[in-house]
Amino acid sequence: MATKPIVTGTRMSVAEFLDLPDTEERNKMELDDGELYIMPRPRSAHQFIVLRLCLYIANYIDSFAEPPAEVCMDPVTILSRDPRRVLVPDLTVILSERPGQIVGGYFEGVPEIAVEVLSTDRNRDLVRKRQLYAEAGVPEYWIFDPENDTVLLLELRDGDYEQRSLLSASDTLTTPSLPGLAIPLAELFHHRQRPAND
Repeated sequence: MATKPIVTGTRMSVAEFLDLPDTEERNKMELDDGELYIMPRPRSAHQFIVLRLCLYIANYIDSFAEPPAEVCMDPVTILSRDPRRVLVPDLTVILSERPGQIVGGYFEGVPEIAVEVLSTDRNRDLVRKRQLYAEAGVPEYWIFDPENDTVLLLELRDGDYEQRSLLSASDTLTTPSLPGLAIPLAELFHHRQRPAND
């Protein structure tokens, strides 16, 4: 008996989603209210920004004797089992005191910061994921836009995101969640090794 192809729109439970084979394609899948969504392949400029950002935050965390947080690239984050929502942010920051747990590569809980770098499906990150992260109670949502070299910092207030700031390449990214972290955005957007936007 032939197995049914797994395509965007396939309905499944969180357990069925987590039982999918651990392949490269699996890492580009999300579950949105029980419906599978297969994300487009990330571009090289996108991946460069994610990696550089992760390095900055990881170095900050490593400077503490007792790390205040953990930074994860591409962690499958179970925001809720009902409604069935499993998302794969480009990067998450999980504070040490925040409830939740990482088991088998999955984080079940609500991260302190979710980060998305805009790629081909810009509307999903700007609209749908903004809604999903707000409903889950993610305190901060950072949206990097490599096309315009900007970062939109959103802060959860009374259940909705409000813009804390819109930064450009000449600015430095800071956050009250990680006191002392300072990321000069020129080091991401104007780095000499950054690939051209494709």
